[in-house]
Amino acid sequence: MEFHSEEFTLLWKVYLAELLRGIGAFIVPFLVIFLQGKSLSLAQIGILLGTVSLTNFFFEIPTGVIADRYGRKFSALLGFIVSYISFFLMIFTHSYALLILLFFLHGVGFTFTSGAYDGWIYEYLKSHKKEKYMQNFYSRKLSFSYLGLILSGLIGGYLASFLDLSWLLVLDTVFGIFFLYILLQVPDPPCLKEKESIRFTHFFETTKAGFTLIRNNRNLLLLILASMFFTFAVGAKELLSQPSYVELGTPLSYLGYIAAISGCIIFILPNVLLKWSKKYPKRIMILFSFFEMLFVCSLLFVTNYLLFALLLTLSLLCGAVIAPTSDTLFQHNSKTEVRATAMSIYNMLLSIVYFIVFSSFGFLADMFGAQVVLGFSGLFILPSIVCYCLIKE
Repeated sequence: MEFHSEEFTLLWKVYLAELLRGIGAFIVPFLVIFLQGKSLSLAQIGILLGTVSLTNFFFEIPTGVIADRYGRKFSALLGFIVSYISFFLMIFTHSYALLILLFFLHGVGFTFTSGAYDGWIYEYLKSHKKEKYMQNFYSRKLSFSYLGLILSGLIGGYLASFLDLSWLLVLDTVFGIFFLYILLQVPDPPCLKEKESIRFTHFFETTKAGFTLIRNNRNLLLLILASMFFTFAVGAKELLSQPSYVELGTPLSYLGYIAAISGCIIFILPNVLLKWSKKYPKRIMILFSFFEMLFVCSLLFVTNYLLFALLLTLSLLCGAVIAPTSDTLFQHNSKTEVRATAMSIYNMLLSIVYFIVFSSFGFLADMFGAQVVLGFSGLFILPSIVCYCLIKE
């Protein structure tokens, strides 16, 4: 991985934090199975994940405005803290009502980070006149997270062979503390040093400006529509990939090892393609969206869990190439004064789709099988390809 010296000087703490965050994701390959261990059906788990999405819908804009007015660093760190605490407390309950409450809190935490984190880093780079490194940041952030997942997958897979999965959440929390400590040392953008009190008029004015920006900017609107359709496949993978592995007879510990191998591939290839994705962003998004649609739809016909893992990894790789390009285009088409709010509106709309996916696909998976529903979800990528074709570079 080749770094520019300026990029490394400005962002090395962020990359280190993302590495720690990735390492501290031991529960990720096992989360749905962990919840199934609490005697929950896929429909119930879908409702839990849908609770996060519904929370995002109601809280995205208010938290985005707070970030724009009070500081994106404060908002992002608060959100990460709430998310880590809510996940840690899942260890101690089998009550479905309490689990819904904890997932609600996790959703609140996510909304404080969703628009604020990226906006914080963009304004930090912009304050040094180095916003050109934003796409590098998006790509490296994914890469370092997946590098961490290589380690967490190997360690988590080994630990899952003889420990209760609850211990993985304990380790996640420990690494989360280190992640927050490193991230705390990244400076606030200078333009946000003086905070002003927020009033309802500010809230509505900033929200209106965010909606107006998206409505009047063709590229922003198309990027959001493409992401909304893409979310059907992404949400399906999040909810149904682990149960699909179980349906195919995959040993539990192998889920961690598969995650590690996937992390290794996704760590390397997006950086190899970074130069091309910066030079030909539209073509890259169209091409890799088409490949991802093929890979996800192909999951419908697989009977061997190793082939299933290969196709799923390739689909995740496509997403890791597309996401930095799409997110960078969104940032470049946004405006400083409403950047976090626009990102929050974007995430709010995605939350609607996630809620639909989680609340419906879980019921369908209980009826027809997780692998079948997962395979058909790839068809939703086709409208995304059309949207990417309409974007003006």
